[in-house]
Amino acid sequence: MKPITIILLIFVFSFCSILQNYNYEFNIEDEINIYDGRLSINTTASSFFNDSINLNIQIFPNSFDEINYYVLTFDMKFREDYESDFDGVCIGPTWEMNKPGELKIILSKENNFKSKIDGKLQEESLRDGCNNYIYYLRYFEAVLSNDKKILYGVATDYAELYPDAPYYWMLNKNNEIEKIGTTNIKKYSLNFELSK
Repeated sequence: MKPITIILLIFVFSFCSILQNYNYEFNIEDEINIYDGRLSINTTASSFFNDSINLNIQIFPNSFDEINYYVLTFDMKFREDYESDFDGVCIGPTWEMNKPGELKIILSKENNFKSKIDGKLQEESLRDGCNNYIYYLRYFEAVLSNDKKILYGVATDYAELYPDAPYYWMLNKNNEIEKIGTTNIKKYSLNFELSK
């Protein structure tokens, strides 16, 4: 290769992004599979600027026509490792100019149940002493075509009002529980990680 080609390749790769893929199957274990699906999370971080993050999330439901939209709320762990001596707090990126820490995403049928969210590491995040930011799915809700809601237990007890993972429950328009079953989801198992 010519030296100019090598230099150009190094320059191009320095702007390349770091991509991480996370894929999760969610299945209701005691029901027919119309509420089952697959969650795909792809994170992209700029390796050159190290302050830009893109998050692509998509759900592939088994029964596309049964779901109107999904609501996913992610929370970030305050510390990357609760076992270490580090007693600081991880701040994390801001998502589309919202505060860091929590990330709420709506995946609608009109957008093929996918969304792209842009994040940015602010000055405080770059100095917080954390190398990794770990996000876990805290609330996971599906709104059906008949306006009923399915809430999948993932990482919260909903103030002890509803069951936690691995359970799910269905709410009608009056927010009354109609039935409860189990899923393959384990507590805190739906997550993604970002690295500086």
